[in-house]
Amino acid sequence: MFSQSPKFSFSKTAIEVVPDDSQNVIKVYKGAFKNSQESNNRKSIIGNINRQGDRLIFSPLLPFQVETNYTVVFNNTYYEFSIPLESNYKILSVQNLYPNSSELPSNLLKWYVEFSKPVNPTNIYDHISLIDNRTQKKVDRALLPLETPLLSNDGKLITLWVEPGRQKRDLGPNKRLGKVLEIGESYTLKIDGNLKDAKGIPMKSDFRFTFKVSEADRTQPNINNWKFDLPNPKTKDALIIHLSDNLDYGSLSNNLKIYDNENKHIEGVFTIDSNNKKVMFSPFNKWKSISYVLKCNKLIEDVAGNNLERLFDRDIQKESLTPTLERSFSIN
Repeated sequence: MFSQSPKFSFSKTAIEVVPDDSQNVIKVYKGAFKNSQESNNRKSIIGNINRQGDRLIFSPLLPFQVETNYTVVFNNTYYEFSIPLESNYKILSVQNLYPNSSELPSNLLKWYVEFSKPVNPTNIYDHISLIDNRTQKKVDRALLPLETPLLSNDGKLITLWVEPGRQKRDLGPNKRLGKVLEIGESYTLKIDGNLKDAKGIPMKSDFRFTFKVSEADRTQPNINNWKFDLPNPKTKDALIIHLSDNLDYGSLSNNLKIYDNENKHIEGVFTIDSNNKKVMFSPFNKWKSISYVLKCNKLIEDVAGNNLERLFDRDIQKESLTPTLERSFSIN
């Protein structure tokens, strides 16, 4: 318990008071109030009241949130309190952003934001915006606010779509509002410090990423242009693949596989470093002095949504070219 007064103490899960008489009514409100006029028409928090010895204990249905003001009303006396944050609590922060190049194409389609811990998805888009640095105003309809945010299973990675209807030519939003990003202009992706983690604790400080807009990317990625740094045989050294394009972080994940010359899948871990145009594969077992094949899913795409099979924003009358989806390499 954290002591608030001789007659009142509290924790995340309970409030204790010492009754002066037979009064057994405890009301708790979210917010700081000093009298009945201020708390009038406010709904009290739902909970249970039990007597233990000479004390009354109020247990809320849901634990009290830290760093949030509450008011206990007992015997017409108002007690204000808040649950302090632990001194060693690690505040939510942005760990990585993909892509994070200083220049991005005007037809950019997605960002991936990686947080240090799970985030609270409630109203998450209210805390994320794109700012036009010339006007210092929020760009209207820049990011697509999905009803259910695209969060990874662990709650740490969110996918942000730049409004596709505005980025793809000849669609209604593009014709009415124009594209989101203007060539030659500068913008800032802002995540404000009020964004909360899964426990309801805010980041406290803003995250900002500033970039300049270059020409639209309307070229398909091609794995024939990738370069390999080969490991030595009889080692577990990483195979390093240097990408020729600024590829989409999410589409690379789980879409690369390596097989040996007998078409046996090689178990290991791919590490995606798309910001540095690099992928690393570390095998579980040692490499052999044989030939291998890297197989790629055709859905691997660049940051503008152009994948190995087709362009994102294309003339549908033109046939798609058969993509290269395999690269062979030998370890000697």
